[in-house]
Amino acid sequence: MPDGGWAMPDNSNSWYWLPDWKILGTSVELRNNVFGKAFDGSNYLELEGAANAAITQTLDTVVGQWYELTFAYSNRTGLAVDSNGIGWAIGGLSGSAPVLEFNNTGGNVWHDFSVRWQANSSQTLLSLSAEGISDSRGSSIDNIAVSAVSAVPEPNTLALFGIGLIFAGAISRRTNSA
Repeated sequence: MPDGGWAMPDNSNSWYWLPDWKILGTSVELRNNVFGKAFDGSNYLELEGAANAAITQTLDTVVGQWYELTFAYSNRTGLAVDSNGIGWAIGGLSGSAPVLEFNNTGGNVWHDFSVRWQANSSQTLLSLSAEGISDSRGSSIDNIAVSAVSAVPEPNTLALFGIGLIFAGAISRRTNSA
C-alpha cells in the first residue's frame, strides 16, 4: 500500500491484507501512515472501519507453556476518549488495555500493552476488539506479537526464595563475624 494510503479489509478480502486473521464485524481500516505514523514499519490497523469490529486468530500453543501477548495502541487524534479503546481475549483471559488520555497531537501516541497466560490447549484463540462508541473512528493497534516465555513464578515460590536469601545472608554474616 502506498504511503498515505488506506484500505478497509473485511472477511471477503482479509486474506489479502491480513493473512491468518479473521475479521468479526463489518471491517477494519489498514493504514499506511494516515492519521499518524505506525509504531513499527509503515502499516497499522484501526479496529473500527464502519463500526466496532474485532480481529481473531487461532494460535498453535503447547499445553502448560507460558506465553506473552504484546501490542502497541494509540487513541485516534482529536477523538473523545470514550470513542477509543482496545479489548483483548486470549487463553481464557480477557480485559481491556488501559484507557489512554485524550490525544490532540495530530498523530499517534503509542503505548505498550502486554499480558501473560499459560496455554491450556494446543490451539488458543486470540481476539483483539474495538471498544468505546461505535462511530467508525477509534483506537489503532500495531506490532501485535505472541511469544513463549519462561514460567511465571507463583507467589509462594517467590516468598520461599526470599526467605532463603534472608537465611543465607544470616548464615554468611554469622560465619564472617566468627
